[in-house]
Amino acid sequence: MQVSVIGGGLAGALLAWRLARQPDVDRVSLAPGAARDRDATAASGGAVRGYETEPAQRRLAIDSLTELLSDDRLRDWAGYTETGSLYRPLETAQLEAGAAEVADALPGSVRLLTAGQLRELGWAGTEDDAGEEPVAVAERQAGYLDPERLRSSALADLAGRGNVDLLPDGAVTEIGPGRFRLAGTEHGADVVVLATGAWTPALLRDGGWDGAGLRTKAIQYTIFEVADWRPGTFVDEVTGLYGKPAGAGQLIGLPTQAWDVPPDGPQPDQALSDTVFSLAQQRFPRLRLASGARPVVALDCYSEDFRLALRPVAGTDGRLRTFTGGSGGAAKTVLAASAQAAGRLVGAADRTQVGSA
Repeated sequence: MQVSVIGGGLAGALLAWRLARQPDVDRVSLAPGAARDRDATAASGGAVRGYETEPAQRRLAIDSLTELLSDDRLRDWAGYTETGSLYRPLETAQLEAGAAEVADALPGSVRLLTAGQLRELGWAGTEDDAGEEPVAVAERQAGYLDPERLRSSALADLAGRGNVDLLPDGAVTEIGPGRFRLAGTEHGADVVVLATGAWTPALLRDGGWDGAGLRTKAIQYTIFEVADWRPGTFVDEVTGLYGKPAGAGQLIGLPTQAWDVPPDGPQPDQALSDTVFSLAQQRFPRLRLASGARPVVALDCYSEDFRLALRPVAGTDGRLRTFTGGSGGAAKTVLAASAQAAGRLVGAADRTQVGSA
């Protein structure tokens, strides 16, 4: 079986790396693309944890974190930093069940927190939650990785493998079942996978294919200078704020509503950054942010279920697929999602004899 992966972001690089290690895959070609400095991997904050509110997303996050913690090489490739994390969901009905799933995989890493315990940790705005019911989950072994470092490490490993062709940077056009053109040269494989992030919907449209619910959306955060205390790695669904340490500063962001932005067109939204500045200081009274920081903005491809996954393109007999649809480079789920995608590609070849006579 021969597979071509188009897109050298974190998702594409790890999918190619997984495929190159599959005994049933004879050849892997990877076309990194020409926009690696502007993709979601380059901008991703890289937060990693096991807890997610959506069950399927949570399973991918747990499996990814478990593999990362158990593999010294991957941890080194990723430059993994353990900080712990806090996650406060908007709805708490399934909080304990979800946290128990993480705890089963990572014993001793998880504890549930009440609103009063959050206040002790520096959170404000929880005074109406006076009970002893848990409202948040803390994970000791969570933290963040360096998506660019992990991507580069996977690409370096691929470069040393005899069954891998690393194609030159260049524009990809005329994408179809098992074929594409790169900088004017025709390439073919049994299966072509678009791991092209924010460029995926336009590439599909240009080729006359259905985008199947894939849409672009801007991602934005700001890295603030801080004095002394900072909240660490957290997600607060009540306010929408999320954050992580960033050197001596603190990365903090809010989800944007900038949908269907052209791949080369995201512009910083200073008003959103100003809202982050104000809201973060309300939520964390001990936090002292320096003003004037410029926001970081990038674009990614989102699916209807917000999950990084392998998806067939309709009308191509499985010979053209996408591997995208997660948010912010999907750093917290990419290890498990890439393993799952590689397994499905090989399994599909076994069942349908893709590329056989």
